[in-house]
Amino acid sequence: MRATEIAQRLSAQVDGVVRLLLPNGKRVGQEWRAGSADGETGQSLGVHLTGDKAGVWSDFSSGEGGDLVGLWMACRKLSLRDACKEALDYLGIREDRIDPPQKRFQRPTREGVVRLHSEHAAWLTETRRIASSTIEAYRLASRDGWLMFPYLRDDELVAAKYRKLPKSFRQDAECEPCLFGWQAIAESARCVIITEGELDAMAWHTYGFPTLSVPMGGGGGAKQGWIATEFDRLAVYDTIYLSLDSDGPGQQAEREIAERLGRGRCRVVRLPHKDANDCLMQGVSTVDMAACLRDARTLDPSELKGAADFEDAVWSEFTRVDDGLRLPWQKTHNLLLLRPGETSIWAGVNGHGKSAVISHVVASMATQDVPCCVASMEFRTPVWLMRMARQIAGTPNPTEAYIRAIIRALKGKLWAFDVAGAAKAKRILEVFRYARRRYGIELLVIDNLTKCGFADDDYAGQKQFVEELSDFARLEGTHVAIVAHMRKVESEDHPAGKMAVKGSGGITDMVDTVIEVWRNKPLERAQEALERTGTPIPDRIGSASTYLNVLKQRATGNEPSIALWFDKSTTQFLAGSEHMPRSLLPLSLACTAA
Repeated sequence: MRATEIAQRLSAQVDGVVRLLLPNGKRVGQEWRAGSADGETGQSLGVHLTGDKAGVWSDFSSGEGGDLVGLWMACRKLSLRDACKEALDYLGIREDRIDPPQKRFQRPTREGVVRLHSEHAAWLTETRRIASSTIEAYRLASRDGWLMFPYLRDDELVAAKYRKLPKSFRQDAECEPCLFGWQAIAESARCVIITEGELDAMAWHTYGFPTLSVPMGGGGGAKQGWIATEFDRLAVYDTIYLSLDSDGPGQQAEREIAERLGRGRCRVVRLPHKDANDCLMQGVSTVDMAACLRDARTLDPSELKGAADFEDAVWSEFTRVDDGLRLPWQKTHNLLLLRPGETSIWAGVNGHGKSAVISHVVASMATQDVPCCVASMEFRTPVWLMRMARQIAGTPNPTEAYIRAIIRALKGKLWAFDVAGAAKAKRILEVFRYARRRYGIELLVIDNLTKCGFADDDYAGQKQFVEELSDFARLEGTHVAIVAHMRKVESEDHPAGKMAVKGSGGITDMVDTVIEVWRNKPLERAQEALERTGTPIPDRIGSASTYLNVLKQRATGNEPSIALWFDKSTTQFLAGSEHMPRSLLPLSLACTAA
């Protein structure tokens, strides 16, 4: 939650806030008056208590002022981030989070680091026109003849990059992705600029603006993981200016960063020269640079585009190759895809294996480095992870070492979302959106729809939730798979069909793909009869134990029936009767990945 949003929440409780922060003050008309932010009695500081300006404050003796988050900072002597945390606690708001995977990173050594060499200082100040105060703020140093750019977070050296003049580069390996320049950002800053390089960040700082730099260049920085590790630290800023290169990779990075950090608060900056440091060397004034920030634009909402913007996309549709996430069985690859921006329903009668099928699908995806997030309400998290681990192992009795290696190997690839309480649907959407933006989740699963907090006859609520999930998938460019029950039918001997999906008929209208998981009960009875009496199995029954009947596939219109053979010992579904279970992640690879 941004600082401004928190301040707006506080303004609704302004009476309680001012009494907490300024207990020695008193009400005078429509204001709360105190001597200063230190809390003594007096009249110099006033806080509006009513109307549109509720929460706005001014200290007429010092010239300070702002909103209630700023008042919290001034009274408690806190940084913006710490003030926001305290304010959220006061409001009783708990922000949903998914803890990042506990990956181990290397920390650079400080051995050999010395004060900045005169040669490096001269190059920075004379050639690059960087101010000496900026060099000190970013704590540049020298090491073994290299110019060192330290990546610091809370005064801890997290990573480092180096430049050998004139133009050789290297960086410490296996370091945590971190934005460059946190040590130079004022604790009271409410906006920040993000650039594509360290020198550009320092150029903006020379102009007088708080600036950070991505660690891996604009085109690849976001994909290298810095958004995930810096997401919470950036959350408090009201405005984030993106001052990246205006080339193809830079524009792609702008879109990705804006989508992940929030399109509403990101502004794209266009400069008169290639980058900020080039502007500094060319003599562009501070006034002109400030104008570039003032004229920075938001990225237009994805819904608002002129027809001409689709020229290339229209032709691409004529030559498009269908693509998406592929199911574990090769024979399905040209028949059924889980496409980004789409939603699918996986329906079936109780006991027909729909949860096991979707578990097998997720297991296959996660072991192929597709980030997945599962909201499972059918089983406790350790139980469904245990079932999935057996499917991944491909053996009924995997060793403890093997299972532990599998679970460790899934870090950063599979997230479990535990939900509780009545408002499950709302929570799922909130956390799915967080997971998608922070970790780039490509497949999100809900198992199952009937356990999302709706009454059995709340068809309107179920339909609205599925519609919201479909909108989410389309806008975020990810795939959402929803497990659903079928209505009770007279017989399980035949597939029930699309109209039997439990709930409103509008549910299947909302989604792009509908799949019925049907267990071949007639075959099971025939096999029992064969063993008991020797009665032959009729040909009409079919030989597969499970069928995935595609009842709708909007993208292609293909509606195949896919035969699978269930292996009880591993709970894997096999593509052919002659196939044997196999490990999705052999022990050697699991140990390496872990």
